Formats: sequence, C-alpha cells, structure tokens
Amino acid sequence: MTTPSAPDSELAFARARRKYLIAMSLGPIMLVALCAVSFVGPRSRGSILPVLGLLAFALILLLFGYVRRNSPVRWNRVAAISGVVAGVYGAVAVLTWRDAENRLLIAIAVVVVLSLVPWLAVRSASASVLAAPKDALVGATAELSFALRDEADGWFLIRQDEVAVRIRREVRRALDDDHDASVPFPGIAEIEVIDLPGGEEVEIGLAYTVTPGAGPALRIRVDDREIDLQEEWIVPIDEAWQAAEALRARMARSPSK
Repeated sequence: MTTPSAPDSELAFARARRKYLIAMSLGPIMLVALCAVSFVGPRSRGSILPVLGLLAFALILLLFGYVRRNSPVRWNRVAAISGVVAGVYGAVAVLTWRDAENRLLIAIAVVVVLSLVPWLAVRSASASVLAAPKDALVGATAELSFALRDEADGWFLIRQDEVAVRIRREVRRALDDDHDASVPFPGIAEIEVIDLPGGEEVEIGLAYTVTPGAGPALRIRVDDREIDLQEEWIVPIDEAWQAAEALRARMARSPSK
C-alpha cells in the first residue's frame, strides 16, 4: 500500500473536521445569544449570575466537542448530546421571558432547532470521512474506525499511538464514554489477518467478547512489557486487510515504536 503524504491526508481530514467544529459551535453560540436576550433590559443586578453560569455551560459544551475532534465515529453522538442539552437550556431561558406572548412555542422551536441543526450538519461531515477509504487518512490525525462484524455499534479504532476497541453496550454498563480496551503501539508484537469460521466466541482484549459470523479478522498479539500484559486479540472486521496495512503504516511512523 502506498501511504499518502501526511499533508495531503491532513488536508482532506481537516475539511471534514472544520465542518464538525462549526456545527458543534452552533448550539453553544445560539445558547449564549438566547441567554443574552433573556437578561437584557431593566433587570436586577443579580441577573448577571445566570448569564455567567450559562456562558460557562456553553464553554463546557464547546470543549466537550473539541476534545472529540479527531474521532469521526463519535461526531454524530457528540453533536446530538450537545444539541439536545443546549436546546433544553435554551428553552428554559426562553420560558423566562415574562413579556413574550408565544414563549412556549418559541421554546419548542428552540429545542427542535438546536437539537437537529448541529446533528444534521455533523452527519454530512462524519459521513464524508467514514465513507472515505481508510488508507486516504493514514497520514492524518484522524482516528481510523472499523466496524466490528455482527456487533451493533462496536468499533476497532486505530489512533496515532494506540489501537482500541469500543463496544457501546459495555460503555453503557460502565457509564463511561472512555471505557475502551486499548494497547499502545509498543505493546503490539504481531499483526496477522485470519479467517474465522463463525459462530464461536472470541476475545478482543480485557472484558470484550463477541460471537461474529464467518469472515476475515485481525489477530493482534499483545506483549506489553511496561504493564506486564500478554494476550491475543481477535478482531472480526470485514476490512481486516485494510486495517492491518493502516496499522502497520502508523506503527512505522510512530516515534515510540
């Protein structure tokens, strides 16, 4: 596989990431605008406190979206969460408008707009990245994502210095969005593409187990001496060859390997 140059790859990813960041900013910015409108005019001096509180909340939403900027597989979910929360808080701000005749209808419109617009905008950005050939993003900072076979919302992720597996049912049980099984590049001793007969339970690191159908899989032998971990990951993904080449290319570029 010919790995594209990092500048070209980064440029392609940067365009989609820019769309995501703009869309992610819509909810907090509109929230700030609504809060400002809510508290302007002849109010008590204490009214500045709710404004400052909601400004801080908008900043938290912006930071929440920013830290996920390199993970396209999370963009839709992050946009949905941020939009709904911004919409609810914006609606509460609208309901405080004592002189507004149709404040209930305006509040409903705020919830709908702030919830849907950022999510719809982010969908197009994430789809453009996730649908692109993964090898076109090997040189970028994007987190490469490969869907696990026969596992709803399960992903094999190749980051800049580690690989990880995330299965949403396990994340929900742990109530932790960062509950990933991961191993750094220096801990990867061997990568191999194999064929699975299907119907048998396989382990993908830590507590993750799946029962995939027949098809290709990635076998990763882990030998991480820093944490004294030796195990074997069997990762059932249809794009196993592509994932193996992308992983080898990133490991070759990694300064820690």
